[in-house]
Amino acid sequence: MSHILVVDDDASHRTLICDALEELGYRTVQASNGREALDLLEGDMPAAVLLDLRMPVMSGWGLLDALKKMPRARNLPIIIISGYGFEWEAELVGAAGYISKPVDLDKVRMTVQQIVGPPEMSLMH
Repeated sequence: MSHILVVDDDASHRTLICDALEELGYRTVQASNGREALDLLEGDMPAAVLLDLRMPVMSGWGLLDALKKMPRARNLPIIIISGYGFEWEAELVGAAGYISKPVDLDKVRMTVQQIVGPPEMSLMH
């Protein structure tokens, strides 16, 4: 587990979240949709995935379904970031956390630290 995967179709949201996490010492990787994320997940598994739900090509819901079929992703923490969902929906799909949009960067930092733990040397960029 070497990085945090941020999946969002809005490049500015991805950059904002990645910059906030990298300031703490986490290494991040970005994907603009669920299909791109799945391709990245064929390599090293991330420490966690921050996942938007509404995206073109493959939505966050589609990615969640695909991850359920991947044995190696069984314990992968998913943090949903959405302006269209609810925290209870995140719990229903087994997500480790939920952050509403517009994104509060302090909540992003706090949630990732609670779920992943502090950045380790292996997570630092």
